[in-house]
Amino acid sequence: MASKIDTVGVSLPTVKEKTRAVSSLRFDWIMVIVSVWWLGGLFIDGWAHSNIPQLETFFTPWHAVFYSGYLAVFITLIVKILQNLRQSAVSTGGTAPSLVMLVRNNLPGNRWTQAIPTGYELSLLGVAIFGVSGIGDLTWHIIFGIERSTEALLSPTHLGLALGIGLALSGPLRAAWRRSGGTPSWGQLGPAILSLTFTFSLLTFFTVYASPLITPWPIIDTSNSPNRGITDILLITALTMGCVLLALRRWRLPFGTFAFMFGLNGALMVVFSPNSLLVSVPTALLGGLAADIVYRILQPSLDQPASVRLFAFLVPVMFYALYFVDLSIVGPIIFQGGIIWSVPFWAGAPVIAGITGFLLSYVMIPPARVAEEKDEPIG
Repeated sequence: MASKIDTVGVSLPTVKEKTRAVSSLRFDWIMVIVSVWWLGGLFIDGWAHSNIPQLETFFTPWHAVFYSGYLAVFITLIVKILQNLRQSAVSTGGTAPSLVMLVRNNLPGNRWTQAIPTGYELSLLGVAIFGVSGIGDLTWHIIFGIERSTEALLSPTHLGLALGIGLALSGPLRAAWRRSGGTPSWGQLGPAILSLTFTFSLLTFFTVYASPLITPWPIIDTSNSPNRGITDILLITALTMGCVLLALRRWRLPFGTFAFMFGLNGALMVVFSPNSLLVSVPTALLGGLAADIVYRILQPSLDQPASVRLFAFLVPVMFYALYFVDLSIVGPIIFQGGIIWSVPFWAGAPVIAGITGFLLSYVMIPPARVAEEKDEPIG
């Protein structure tokens, strides 16, 4: 749309309104597929750092999978931007320019930014941050060596890598968020649900030191077990319900969303402790299925805040109730010991987790503001 504005006798030049390329559902699925490679490489590398004590080099097969996944995402995004630029050139000029001319003609004035698919602007920033952090990580390892355990999760360069991955892999989620229409089905919302699951799994990856599924404090006989366990439950509940309520605020989700999200995350986290398989996976799957059932019954939405509050309370309560049931069954088999927490601790843990979810619902969906009535003037 062209416009011409006169201001104080000065004629301003005509400016064409720029439109950004819209991301398609097909491209979202492609990005999700290549993201599996990248996130899978991250968890494989996490397994190596957790289970191979003699790991003393940056150049490993696990890093090769990890960084090749990054290249796959980066190349996919760049190819899509170039395709959009070429399509725009054809629509305006009628002929397709060469790759060199295409880049040369669109660099001035940052016109190429308009070819970034909607929702993927931060993804492009993410791959740039990851690339810089990757070079920094190589330098860090040369100077300080290979980190161990929790150190690897708190290294500044690794946190830079995490930021880059998070921005990049959440692209399909942002694209779906900004796309209007569509049905609440797996076909339409699948990329958004997978992208949200990847982002959630990235958060739990870098907070694995506080994961109740990986470190079952209720059956570990130490003096600080209850305090540490309750703290871990509160942190992971906040991360979980933050992601759940974010999706809840935007979409009517298809059945199975939470079983998939929790279940896949629980399976991925097992790489840090294979012994936790029978704790992590059953608890996550059953907790997610319970959330799906409650979601179907309550049908929480923005216009029914009470149902949102109840849902946000019940999901953590059910999850950690199932967690303690699971521990009571498999604890004596796998860990040679049952739950050692006192009744107030193991009975109160699900309740305080539920309260955390309940309070977060007010942050994600605050109460409606009541308009103040103006005083009528006195006649």
